Amino acid sequence: MNSVPFTEQQKILLKELLRAGAVLTGDAVRARFGLNSPIYFDLRENLYARPSLLWKVGGEFARKISELTRNSQTPQCVVGVPDTATPLALAAALYAWKEQLRPSISYALLRKEGKQYPGMPATYWIGKKDATACEYNLIDDVVASGLTKRASAQKMQQEGLPVRRIIVLFDRQQGDGLSSEGFEFHGIFPVRDVLDFYLSEKLISPEEHEKIRRFLRSRRFDSAAV
Repeated sequence: MNSVPFTEQQKILLKELLRAGAVLTGDAVRARFGLNSPIYFDLRENLYARPSLLWKVGGEFARKISELTRNSQTPQCVVGVPDTATPLALAAALYAWKEQLRPSISYALLRKEGKQYPGMPATYWIGKKDATACEYNLIDDVVASGLTKRASAQKMQQEGLPVRRIIVLFDRQQGDGLSSEGFEFHGIFPVRDVLDFYLSEKLISPEEHEKIRRFLRSRRFDSAAV
C-alpha cells in the first residue's frame, strides 16, 4: 500500500471527522440511517455543531481554490450546493478572508428553490453577479453520482453564471462522469486514499477496508462497472 497523499494537517482533520461521526463506517451506518452501505459521509449535524471543525473544512476548500488559481489574479467566488454545502462555502470564504489568501475568495448563496418577486423572473441566486470579472467555484461535501452538482450547475447557468470548477471534500470515485461532461472537477479527499489512511492508522480493520473498497467498486454510476 502506497503512502497516502495527505498533509499532516489533512491527516488530523480526517481523524477528527471520523471521531465526530462525520465519516461513518460499518454497522454505524445502518444504526444511524438504516442504509446498507458500509461507508457514509454525514457533513451536516456532526459538523455544524463543531465550529472549529467546520472552520477546518472551510480551510480545505479555500486552500484548494487558492492552489488551483495560484497563477491567476482573477477574483474567485465560492458557492455551495444547497443545502449541505452552503455553510461549507461560507466557511471557506471567511477562512480565505482571515488568512488573506490570494486571489480573493468571495461568497454567494444558491437557493434550493427559486424565489420570485412581483414582475420578476424566479431567481436562485443571492450575491454579486459578475461572470466577466470573477470565477465561480461550486463546492459540495461528497460526490457519488454527481446529480446534485449537475442540478446546481444548471441553476447557475440559468442565472448567467458559468461554473468554473467543481470541488468536493470527499470523492467516492464511483464514476460520477462530471469530468467527461466538461466540468473541471477536483476531489480533496479521494475515498480510496482515505480508506488506506484509516487502515494505516488502525482506525478501520483490514476486513472493513476491503469490504468498503469492494462496495465502491461494485456500485458505479458510469456504464463500465469495475
